[in-house]
Parts: sequence; structure tokens; C-alpha cells
Amino acid sequence: MAKQSTKSKSGSNPHLSYMSALQDIADQSQRELARLLPHYGERGRIAEEIIKSVLARTLPKRFSIGTGVVISAHGEVSRQTDIVVYDNFYNSPLLSEFGSCLFPAEIVFATIEVKSVLTKRELQTSMDAIMQTRKVGSKRKYIIPTTVIEPGKPPSLRMLRHTDTTPPRNYIVAFTQKGLGPTYQHFCEKLRARLDEDNSHVHGVCVLKENWFAGRRAYRTPAELFGADTNGLLTLYSHILKAQQNYAVHAMDLDAYLPSEPSA
Repeated sequence: MAKQSTKSKSGSNPHLSYMSALQDIADQSQRELARLLPHYGERGRIAEEIIKSVLARTLPKRFSIGTGVVISAHGEVSRQTDIVVYDNFYNSPLLSEFGSCLFPAEIVFATIEVKSVLTKRELQTSMDAIMQTRKVGSKRKYIIPTTVIEPGKPPSLRMLRHTDTTPPRNYIVAFTQKGLGPTYQHFCEKLRARLDEDNSHVHGVCVLKENWFAGRRAYRTPAELFGADTNGLLTLYSHILKAQQNYAVHAMDLDAYLPSEPSA
């Protein structure tokens, strides 16, 4: 009897099987979108639910997926956000009512704005919402265990307050686009011009119908984009997965949210 082959579909590179599986998930998402979008007005909501489902399956279990408003200890509040990826290991939302939550900025890893049709106006609206969210997340208050070394004393572990100024990641996902260019290159040119207009920031924009993804390279001014006109969902998913590896989330400083005691 011939010996059965044990090779994966990645051939002689079994280490590629993870990305192959992620590609399968992205392809399945595209098929679900095509099958479940008979009604124009439902596209944004259905795309939102599919993306939530995929992220819940692929992200580490310390993250959860929700919808709601991001708040900060310094009094800032975001707009209603379609998808919030948040830490569910050290922290939890403050309030959950009818599927919408209040998320302290300290627990938020990423946000995603979902649009049925991405137009110039909707892009502006999404950018404004993202910049407000980044302002909310600009001063995140944590309690971090830290080893303290003092002369003549053994090292001791203390819980110290720490402020992190790195805002959450922010993405835009649209079912389709209108007026932002007939090709991927035109789309990137218009997106780059919008980002440079008032130094707005977005980590990535995905257009599902065209299968586009355009991400912004960090710390580059004027804006530099990367991406391609294929594998849009795959690139979005893999970018979010990779980005969570270097974004620190700790136990939030609850005292920062308490009203300060009046001075005597």
C-alpha cells in the first residue's frame, strides 16, 4: 500500500500553514459577505458582525470584542465606536447596557469604524472619530509591578503608577467606496492627501468589495502607506494580530477614575 502523504497544502513550508489558515478565514469572510448582503442598508451591520466573529476566533483570548464609547480618567469621551478590541484579562468594561459598553481607555487595544460606503464625507467623519479616540487614549493610567532597588536594601516589588501616552490602534473597514478613485493607486493618493491635510492618523483602511487594504507606516510624515489591491481582509486580520504583540496593556489605575478629595 502506498504511504499517504502528510504534507500540508503549504507544501514543503509547513510554517506557512498558519497564514494559509488565516487566508481561508479571510476567504470565508468574503463569501459570507457576498451571500448575506442582499440589502444595501444592511451591509455595514453585517460586515461588522462578520469581522467581530473573525476577530473573536483569531485574537488571543485575553482580548474581547465589543461596541460602545471609550472614556478616560482626564474627562475625554469618544464617539460611539462600532468595534472595540479590549483587554479582558487584567480589566473589564465599566458598564454594559443593551450590548453597548463604557470602555476605559486603559483597556482598549484597537477600534474599528465600519462603513457601508466609504465616501469623502464618511472618510472625514471616521477620521474625526478616530482622532477623538486617540485624544481619549493619550493618557492611560496604569498600576504596574516594578522592581525597586535602593542602596543597602534587597530588591523589592512595588506597585507604581504609570501613564502611557500611546493611543489605541485605529482602523476603518468599508463594504465599498465611492468617489475615492477607480483604482487602488488613486485610492491611496486620496487617503494619503487626507492624512496629510491635518496630520490625522489611521493604522489601516480596508475596502471589502475591492479587496483593498492600505495601512500607514508609523512615524512617517508626510504619510507613507503600505498594502495592496488583493487580500484586503487577510492583511487587516494579520496586521491586527501582529500589532497586539507590541502594545502594552496593564491593570488600570482605578483610583484615577475616582473623584479627587477636596482640599482642606
